[in-house]
Amino acid sequence: MINKLPKEKVRAVHDQDLENILDGLGILNKFKRDELKCKFCKNTISFSNLHSIFPQSGDIKFVCDESDCVRNLYKLLEDGDISL
Repeated sequence: MINKLPKEKVRAVHDQDLENILDGLGILNKFKRDELKCKFCKNTISFSNLHSIFPQSGDIKFVCDESDCVRNLYKLLEDGDISL
């Protein structure tokens, strides 16, 4: 299974830096007001369930840690629809 994953560089953000990243993207207040949703399942994104952040079509998208959502993210990467 691991061999089937896309060969992408992993870009990680430490929990302590996440607020700075979100603030730099201009979306920290939305995050704190629970206004950000998972691209796939529409669950509210929080510190405890955030899996990934990525750009798509000029917007910032979020993925929660639900297994189906993570699989959908890897599918987008595999198909070349997004890159991280």
